[in-house]
Amino acid sequence: MTIVEAAFARVGSIQVPNLTELPEALLSIPHRRDVPFAQLTTLGIGGVCRWLFEPSTAEEAALFARICNKKDVPFRVLGGGSNLLVLSDIAAPVMRLALPKTLTANNNGVFACASYGHTALAHDVADMGLSGIEWACGIPGSFGGAIRMNAGAHGSEWGQCLERVCFVTPFGEIVEKEIGQGDFSYRSSFLKSSGVALGAWIALAKGDVTQIKAKMDSFLEARRVSQPSGRSAGSTFKNPRGHSAGKLIESAGLKGTLIGNVQVSPKHANFFVNLGEASPSDYWNLIQLVKTKVLEAHGVDLELEIEVWGCEN
Repeated sequence: MTIVEAAFARVGSIQVPNLTELPEALLSIPHRRDVPFAQLTTLGIGGVCRWLFEPSTAEEAALFARICNKKDVPFRVLGGGSNLLVLSDIAAPVMRLALPKTLTANNNGVFACASYGHTALAHDVADMGLSGIEWACGIPGSFGGAIRMNAGAHGSEWGQCLERVCFVTPFGEIVEKEIGQGDFSYRSSFLKSSGVALGAWIALAKGDVTQIKAKMDSFLEARRVSQPSGRSAGSTFKNPRGHSAGKLIESAGLKGTLIGNVQVSPKHANFFVNLGEASPSDYWNLIQLVKTKVLEAHGVDLELEIEVWGCEN
């Protein structure tokens, strides 16, 4: 495993010591101790984040990465927590950017920081009379996290909309990169192995505010009709090539299946909903049950779209 891979590996992929002390230089960066992941994720479940670092500038984020690299301290990166299941306490330091939520416009679009709320970004851009990301209006999370996973909806995704991305490398360097062929793929991007997004330039076109918002309203209505409103991590599995994960789960007879207080949504089978006081093990066990039943019924091995942190996976 390279330093880059180790720095950005999922928690379940590497062994992390029970860190009770960190390099003194890290502690100059804004941080909190023992924050429940229930407060940091849309699922509302999980263990405890032992060290949560919240850099408020690009320079602080770069310093965090640089110190961790120099001291061989593996770390995690948290966005809006909208596609994350945490199975246990996380001892390794977690970085969640707290950059100022500002937009900078030029003739071709806007620059948005990674901390910008995803839905807020779509609405604020619409208020500026700019078109091109109406599809993003109903997707939760942060802009940085959405770039990293190449979030998308209604036939569009971020890899089609970005011109340049500014990010911090695992070595603590701040880099601005023009988007090229192969940088993005289905629910993935170069950032998963190369860095932490600080922000990006979005290519947009001038449009009529009324028409832009009408299009967004139609997307939001389609989402309201087809997706559950409860606490979830969004789509649990990626769509296999030529298939819909939700339809495969439904045709395997799993809609409404319940383990503990986590349920396969009766409205959309690829959404697993926390009905209240669900446990991480409930969620994980439901994932394994669905994967097994779909493989038996259809011969398709579903791949997770959500990320899983914790020793149990």
